[in-house]
Amino acid sequence: MLVVYLSICWFIGIALAAQLGWDAAFWAGLATAVFLFSLILRRWSQAWLALLGLSILCLGGARYAIAVPVIDESQVSYYNDTGSTVGVIGTVLKEPDPHDTYVNLKVTAARIAFPDGTSQPVAGNVLVQAPRFPVIGYGTEVAANGRLETPPEDEDFSYQDYLARKGILSIMAGAQVNVLAEDQGNPIFQAIFTVKDHAQETINLLIAEPEASLLSGILLGHDNGIPPDLAEDFRTTGMTHIIAISGFNIAIIIVILVGIADPFFSRRTAVAIAIVGIVFYTILVGADASVVRAAIMGSIFLITSRWLGRPNFAYASLFFTGFLMTLANPYTLWDVGFQLSFAATLGLMLYADPFTQWTRRRLSRITDRKLTNQIMGVLSEAVLLTLAAQILTLPLMVGYFGQLSLISLLANAFILPIQPGVMLWGGLATILGMVWLPLGQLFAWIAWLFLAATIGMVEAFASVPWASVPVEVSEMGMVVMFAVIGGITWFARQTGARRREVMAVLQQNFGQKTAVFISIIAFILVFNWHQSQPDGLLHVAFLDVGQGDAIFIQTPTGRQILVDGGFFPSVLNNQLGRQMPFWDHHLDMLVATHPDADHVAGLVELFDRYTIDQLITDGGEMGDSEIYDALLLAAKENEAVLHVAQAGEVIEIGDGVRLEIVHPGAHFATEDRNDNSVSIRLVYGDFSLLLTGDAEEPAEQAMLAQARPLNSLVFKAGHHGSRTSSSMPFLEVVQPQIIIVSAGVDNRFGHPHPEVLARAQAIGATVLRTDELGTIEVTTDGQTMWWQAGPK
Repeated sequence: MLVVYLSICWFIGIALAAQLGWDAAFWAGLATAVFLFSLILRRWSQAWLALLGLSILCLGGARYAIAVPVIDESQVSYYNDTGSTVGVIGTVLKEPDPHDTYVNLKVTAARIAFPDGTSQPVAGNVLVQAPRFPVIGYGTEVAANGRLETPPEDEDFSYQDYLARKGILSIMAGAQVNVLAEDQGNPIFQAIFTVKDHAQETINLLIAEPEASLLSGILLGHDNGIPPDLAEDFRTTGMTHIIAISGFNIAIIIVILVGIADPFFSRRTAVAIAIVGIVFYTILVGADASVVRAAIMGSIFLITSRWLGRPNFAYASLFFTGFLMTLANPYTLWDVGFQLSFAATLGLMLYADPFTQWTRRRLSRITDRKLTNQIMGVLSEAVLLTLAAQILTLPLMVGYFGQLSLISLLANAFILPIQPGVMLWGGLATILGMVWLPLGQLFAWIAWLFLAATIGMVEAFASVPWASVPVEVSEMGMVVMFAVIGGITWFARQTGARRREVMAVLQQNFGQKTAVFISIIAFILVFNWHQSQPDGLLHVAFLDVGQGDAIFIQTPTGRQILVDGGFFPSVLNNQLGRQMPFWDHHLDMLVATHPDADHVAGLVELFDRYTIDQLITDGGEMGDSEIYDALLLAAKENEAVLHVAQAGEVIEIGDGVRLEIVHPGAHFATEDRNDNSVSIRLVYGDFSLLLTGDAEEPAEQAMLAQARPLNSLVFKAGHHGSRTSSSMPFLEVVQPQIIIVSAGVDNRFGHPHPEVLARAQAIGATVLRTDELGTIEVTTDGQTMWWQAGPK
C-alpha cells in the first residue's frame, strides 16, 4: 500500500500547487528539507512515513510549478487578443479533429508573421479552426492567417483551462490555411494514422450509418460522426462508456495479441509483442488520458504476471499509473476522462467482488447451485460490475454533466452483454475488410446486427420518461459525496470481511450452442434482408437535415437517387442509414442542384461510403467553392460519371419513373447560384413531384416561359420557403396539393416566410415542414399517394 499512499500524496501536491501559485524552487527546497528531516526520524516508522509522504507532496507541487508556462515574446500566446491578423507558421503534430463544417488542427508554432511584414521565431501550440476542405492531415506544415485569441471561459465551463491542460493557450477561429509542405511529422505516427484512415474508410464502406459511426467510436475512438441526437441518447442512458476507449478495449487487444504470439514465441517475446501492440493502438485511437491509463495498467499486468511471474497488485498498478501520467503532464489530474476512468477502475476494485459475493450468497439461499450460476452469469457483468464502476463516478457525472441517469442500470443490463459481439465481429470485419473488402462483408453484416441492437435499445431507453434528471452539484458538493461514499465503504469493510470465491462455469454443449447462435444470426440477417427489399412502390423522403435540402428517392425496384445532401455530413449519413438497407452501399445517382454548402456539403463524404454511378450538376466548375471543388474531385477520383443538366432532357430511371429537367436552359447561365439550380420534375404514373433547389423568381419566370409541363402533385418549396421563391404565378401553374418546406428549426433566416405560407393557403395546398415534422416520406404506386412523417 506504500505506492498507493505516496501516489495520493503526489496528487495532493499537484492540486495544492495549482491553488497556491508557489514557484518550483520553493517546492523543491521544501521537499529536500522535509526528506532530510525524515532521515533523521527514520527510527520512528510512523513519523518517517508521514514526512516521506509530505516530501512526495512537495515534489508533486514542484512538478506542477515546472509545467506552468512562462508567457513572454518567445511564446505564440503572448500575441493573443491584439486584434491584428497574424500568420502562424507551424506543423500539425496531432491528429486532426474533423467536424461537419470545420476541422480543429493543433498546430505547433515555429514562426509568427506580423502585419508590417516582419516575423520572428515562437514556440507553443495553437488550436486552428480551419475550413473542412481541403483536407489537411497530420504532419502538414501550414501557414494559418487570422486573429490569435485566448480561449473563452464562463461560469459553466472554462474552455481556456480545458485547452491549457492539453498544452494549448491560443485559438485561431475562422483561419485561412495554406499548405506549405506535407509529411513533416513523426513517420511512425504518420504510418499509424494512415492505418487508422484505412480502417475508417473500410468501416464506412462495410456498414451503414449510424452504425458505422458507432463502430468507429468503439474501435477507433472516432465518435464525431455519431449524430447529435443519438449522442444525447447515450448520455441520457448513461451508456457513453461503451463508446469511450478504455480498459475493455485494451483487454481485448491483450487477449488477441498474446493468443496470436504465444504459439510462435517465448513468453517474454509474446509480452513484448503485446506491449508494442498496446502502444500502437493507444496512438491509433488518440492517446486520451483514459486510454493511456488503461494501456499502462495493461502493460504493468503483462510485465508483472507474464514476464516476472509475480502477482499483480491491482491498487498499486492503478495509482502508479496515475503517478506516471501526472509526472509526464500534471494537468492530466484535471482531465475529466482520466478522472472518470480512474474512478471507475477503483470502483471495480473496491466493490465488484463484494457485490458479487453478497448477491451469490442471497441467491444460493433461494435457488440451487446451477440456477445461481446461470443468474450470476447474467448479473455479474451487466449489472453488478456496472454498479461497482458507477459508485465512484457518480459524483463526477453529476458534477460535470449536470444530470443523473435513472435508467442507467437497466440499460446496462440489456446493452452491455452484446458489446463483446460488437468488438469481436466489428473488429474482424474491419481487419479482414482492410485486406480485401468482400472478405469483411459477411462479418460486417453480423456486426451490424449487434450495432443496430445497441442503437435501438439506447434510443428506446432514452425515450422512457424521467430516464435522466438534471442535478446541479458544486465542487464542494462533489467532495462531500466522495466523503460519504468513502465513509460508507470504510464502515462496510470493517463490519464484513471480504471473501473471494472462484467462479468456474464451464460452457457445455459448445457445438450445439454455436449452431444455435449461427442459426439465430442467419435468421435475423435474412429477415432484415427480406424486410429491406423494394416493395414495388415509389418512395420520396425529404430528409430532416436542418437548414438545407436532401431528398432521397427509391424507385419500385430499388434504384436510388439522392438530390442534394444538406450542410452536415454526419446528419446526412445518419438519415441515409435509416432509409437504405444496412447491406446496401450503392447509389445510382446524385444530383447537386447548385454549389451552395447547405445543399452539397453533406455529399462529399458519401463517396467514401457508397459506390455512386453518376453525379448531375448545374454546370458549376472548379473554383466555385472549396466544398464544391471537393465534391467534383471526389466524383472524379471515384470514377462517377459527371453530367451537366440541360432543360428539356428526360432521364429514364426505369420502372416507369422518369426525371424531366426543366431548368437551367442552355442559354440561361446566371452568376446567381440560386437561379441556376437544377430543377427536376419526377413523374411516375399519375404522380408528379417538382424539385427546384434554391431557384428564385427570375428562374421560375424562365421555367414558365419555356412552357414545359410543371404541374405537380407535390412541390418542394424553392429556397427553403423564402419569400423570393415560390411566387404566386409559379404556384398557380404548378398547382401542388402538397408543398414541402425543408428548413431548420428556428433558423436565422425565418424560413418559411409568412408570405409563402399565405400563397400556399391561397391555392389550397397543404404545407408540410421538416422543421416541425422531421423527415417526411411520400409513397405512391403511381395512382394513389400517401405521406408519413417522423423518424424511420
